[in-house]
Amino acid sequence: EETPKYTVVAKKDHFEIRKYGTRVAVEIAADRKADGSSFRALAQYIGVFGSPANMKKQKIAMTAPVVTETDLKNSGKMQFILPEKIKMQDAPIPANQNIKLVELPPSTLAVVTFSGMADETDVAQRLAKLKAALSEEKITFDSSRWMLYRYNPPWTLPMARTNEIAVPIVQKPTPK
Repeated sequence: EETPKYTVVAKKDHFEIRKYGTRVAVEIAADRKADGSSFRALAQYIGVFGSPANMKKQKIAMTAPVVTETDLKNSGKMQFILPEKIKMQDAPIPANQNIKLVELPPSTLAVVTFSGMADETDVAQRLAKLKAALSEEKITFDSSRWMLYRYNPPWTLPMARTNEIAVPIVQKPTPK
């Protein structure tokens, strides 16, 4: 399964700073409490359940992770990152009008990796710890949004799952 390429800029005790290049994704509005329908709509776009729900009827490989982005208002979106070979101008137009194609600009993210179910309480605690660690390191971050990356299918046993929480970095970390 393809995952977006990144470069590790810095490694700290509880997180790492990663630099990602431009990526193309499909996204849909998502509620973290009921994101099954958002996942199904994106999966239909790439053709997981049969004929792809895009204008080219082009089957697209599933990549990891599934991204759920949440903002301060607790509204969010779910994204599938498309395979690297698919550029914005080549990406098939979604048949579902609620799905948008987006080009994600290069970004620098602070990322913490963990296993388990990624339930709401666990994620909230890990996010708070990540933000506290970033503040302690004097790394400026965008506190208005964060992403949850889920790498595994739902039938994966909790201890075998890989999840990540990512927070956008506003300025480059200062070397110590």
